[in-house]
Amino acid sequence: MTTQRPILFTAFLLLTALASLPARGQSVSLYGETLKTSCPLNCRDVTSKKPIGTYSYTVTYRYEVDMNAYDTAGNYIPDYDIMRLEISPDGLSRYYSTTADRRDSIMYRARTDANHRGGVDLDSWKPAERFALYEDTYLNWPEAGELTVRTGMVREEFEYTEPVPQMTWQFLNIPPRTVCGYQCMAAGTTFRGRQYTVWFAPEIPISAGPWKFSGLPGLILAVEESSGIFSWEAVGISSDTGDIHLFDPKYDCITNHVSCGVPLMKIRRITRKQALDLERRRWADPFGMIISSGGSVQMTVMQNGEIISDEMVTAANREKYALPEIPVLELE
Repeated sequence: MTTQRPILFTAFLLLTALASLPARGQSVSLYGETLKTSCPLNCRDVTSKKPIGTYSYTVTYRYEVDMNAYDTAGNYIPDYDIMRLEISPDGLSRYYSTTADRRDSIMYRARTDANHRGGVDLDSWKPAERFALYEDTYLNWPEAGELTVRTGMVREEFEYTEPVPQMTWQFLNIPPRTVCGYQCMAAGTTFRGRQYTVWFAPEIPISAGPWKFSGLPGLILAVEESSGIFSWEAVGISSDTGDIHLFDPKYDCITNHVSCGVPLMKIRRITRKQALDLERRRWADPFGMIISSGGSVQMTVMQNGEIISDEMVTAANREKYALPEIPVLELE
């Protein structure tokens, strides 16, 4: 087993984060930048990926969050992530961010490279508007009929399990839509406070889709939320096979018969309601989780490429960095 060693996180120690937020009115919205303030500081340890099943079908989606539909006074480039859905023949699936997955790999290589010195550049490879969603959704896990969500924030993974949502679908009499070469029919539903129109492919008889969507007689390839903020569209489909993974802090220790030591992340079981509260806290107190875990934050605000303010964020002054309410998927 390769020995892991501490590294610097950007220009600071592991429990320190550097936030550089664009001033309001610039083309990149605060959505993706705010996600960075609560993403796992050490990323996730790729050696702790435990196989829990085998996929035989994958779909890659572009998941878009258009803040222009929410803040009509803004002029933003829509934020997006590239998500991957891995589906097993027995109905188990994992939906996760390929951006977060790549950041994990970059951090792992830096941590295990004996010649590495200095900070870690996790994001220069991608456009500024591409964010990393540290949230994995497992359908039919740990048991059939259950859905589990894992959200990574700072030094913990928060996990909750609920029954697979039973969405009430209504087939819509609107023209079909072609997605990735498949003719798709339309259906609509209201789910936890938001209305959605989806397009599913009867040619692919798999009752699954991005995020928590399922329950139609065909694979869901596109989704539009009625306000225009959230949307998903498949950009690639494959019948490749491979392992479906779950992050388990003890897995690498068990498989390599070595002492675990201190895991990079802890798993904390919570309820869905607590998860929604954490998501809202992410916007209302973007640096609170880092500070409460013993870390420190240096806040740099830039405008037109120049630094206009630079200070340490503390418990006393962090309230002024609260952001306007940013929309969430589940309103109830």
